Amino acid sequence: MDFIFVNVYIGAHTIGTTACQFFSNRLYNFTANGPDPSIDPSFLPQLQSLCPQNGDGSKRVALDTGSQTKFDLSYYSNLRNSRGILQSDQALWSDASTKTTVQRYLGLIKGLLGLTFNVEFGKSMIKMGNIELKTGTDGEIRKICSAIN
Repeated sequence: MDFIFVNVYIGAHTIGTTACQFFSNRLYNFTANGPDPSIDPSFLPQLQSLCPQNGDGSKRVALDTGSQTKFDLSYYSNLRNSRGILQSDQALWSDASTKTTVQRYLGLIKGLLGLTFNVEFGKSMIKMGNIELKTGTDGEIRKICSAIN
């Protein structure tokens, strides 16, 4: 899969929630010194109040702070501002191989690709819909996604 295809699907996190148990390690015990340094320090107390240490891990938190019910670009703006909820989401901004795509969605870089999130998301939905189902011995469930069993 190419980076644009993956980035646009992760961008679907512009809608929805996640449980505290899936990211609370970033808030308290990410490093020996405490929280994940990639989280905006002014955003950290808000997340910690939503997911207190040793609190209810099943409590739900919006993946896109500020517009969790709108299909828009604020998810990518949150990543730019170090306000990604999941570590894997925030990595889209911190990793050089994906940051350029995020910047293009935000209109920060003009280029040959001319990426717009809504258009690319639609293309990716079609591409994903054209993937044929593997059955029997035609496919495998990988124990490690990046390695053949």
